[in-house]
Amino acid sequence: MRLAFQGLIAALVLVGLVESVVAQLTTNDDGYFGLTLSHYDPSGTVVSSVTPGSPAAAAGIHPGDRIIVVPTSANMIVMDLVTEPGDIGMVQDGARTITMRAAVAPSSSPIALVIILDAAKLAFFAMAILVAWRKPDDPAARALALFLACFGFGTDVDFGLFHPVMLRLFVILLVQTMFYTGALAALAFACRFPSPPESGFRATINRWIWPLAAFGVLVGEGIQLLGFLVPTSTRSLRNALPIPFLASYMTVAIAIIAVFWNSYRSSTGSDRVRIRWVLLTFAFGFSGLLVFFAGIILHGNTGTLPYAAFTIFAIPFGLAYVILRHRVLDIGFVINRAVVYGGVSLIVVAIFIVFEWLVGHVVEANSRASGILQLGAALVLGLSIRPIHNRVDRWVDDLFFRERHAAEAAVRRFAHEALLITSQSDLVAKTVEVAQRNMHLLACAFYAARDGRYVPLQSTFEIGPSVSENDYAVLGMRTWHAPVELHDVETQLPGELALPMTVRGRLAGFLLCGEKSSHETIAPDEREALALLARDAGIALDSLRISALERAAGATGGGEVAL
Repeated sequence: MRLAFQGLIAALVLVGLVESVVAQLTTNDDGYFGLTLSHYDPSGTVVSSVTPGSPAAAAGIHPGDRIIVVPTSANMIVMDLVTEPGDIGMVQDGARTITMRAAVAPSSSPIALVIILDAAKLAFFAMAILVAWRKPDDPAARALALFLACFGFGTDVDFGLFHPVMLRLFVILLVQTMFYTGALAALAFACRFPSPPESGFRATINRWIWPLAAFGVLVGEGIQLLGFLVPTSTRSLRNALPIPFLASYMTVAIAIIAVFWNSYRSSTGSDRVRIRWVLLTFAFGFSGLLVFFAGIILHGNTGTLPYAAFTIFAIPFGLAYVILRHRVLDIGFVINRAVVYGGVSLIVVAIFIVFEWLVGHVVEANSRASGILQLGAALVLGLSIRPIHNRVDRWVDDLFFRERHAAEAAVRRFAHEALLITSQSDLVAKTVEVAQRNMHLLACAFYAARDGRYVPLQSTFEIGPSVSENDYAVLGMRTWHAPVELHDVETQLPGELALPMTVRGRLAGFLLCGEKSSHETIAPDEREALALLARDAGIALDSLRISALERAAGATGGGEVAL
């Protein structure tokens, strides 16, 4: 199941990236016929305007003419859905049949829009891979990864790559299905986060996900497909066919927000904070779609599409912040200096490319000024890379790892305080509590040497056996005075990691750490803090033992105590 799911996400990402690369390497601007239609009546569709010099103008079509689209499947797809350069469109104007070949669009998409679309696609895919890789067994994480992969797959698809025209129709319907499937996956995530429901509002909505999927994909897409495959269907009928699908899509989007709102109202503590951020992300992300769909259903207006695109593209970036900053799904992601330097360098290079493009178009007439500006930009960006790296490094560290650094600082602070504790029971109990709470361990134990064996003075493991000093894990700590990964040795000790308490060259005990609650490995900086805690706790335990011996010797009137 895990490999199948990860394979599905990888396949969606791979196909989406291949399509995006091919689209970037292929210049294929949207085609146009050069006529705008106002409304439909029984005698035909009224032409409201005609672009001078366009294929429609060359064919003799004028504003006010009533035309009828020749009822063939390919012609209806070209005239009503997506037109590409070279497509053939046929209309009837009175008694004559006019054939037009779609021209190349006069201008390409703005470079800023292209960059935004590509960045959004990559952001969707990056987050999908991260979630599927780190939490493939979590039902909520699987739903979230599927949502991200489906939306990334459907973003910025160049339908002009697909020929013949009938194939283009099926690709369009496939992209719509991907978006709808992604929305349903987001609804499943809302129902299962932070934990799967057993009853109540979320459980009820969760039971309706599959019926909604059947209605949206089979009924909505099926009716729309049938309308374009039946050549005799009218334009007004074809315009009305997507309405059931759009209404179903709106229902899913509203349900997502409603489920998150219900979870937010009933949650407490850290879950409430995480749900609030996820709720805000999805509410803003789907607000544009709701406005866009409402405009189509009520007025047939698509003017709000840029706003819908902007809000949807904000979702992966919002989720990235929530997942990394507020540990949604407990996904840990190490952002080290190499990642920061690589990412910042990529951004700086991209800025230089955009600037160079702008300079080439703005001051193209003055080649000397263009060269000076490009040289100046290169010097400024080159000299600013290091301070930008340092600032971003501090910003990333503060943004994503503030809580973890605070936990490590708490462990290190207690390690120094442990040397002043005067009670063995307090020392043992506090050491275990501080390590387990700050490092989010499922279990922890404090072991000490007693008569040739190592016994747990306190343990939160279900089973805390005493072990011989010849146990492989203990033997490794006695020999090398270094932490031992328990998965790598044959030992009776439970847990993940054992950290030695070495005092004057001998192993006085060790701190035994179980798995983290997030099921992640203990990071190197966390291990360093725990090792410091184990060392100082061992020194403190040995000091208490010596103090006890000195008090015992003083009480009996003995002489010096041999250490």
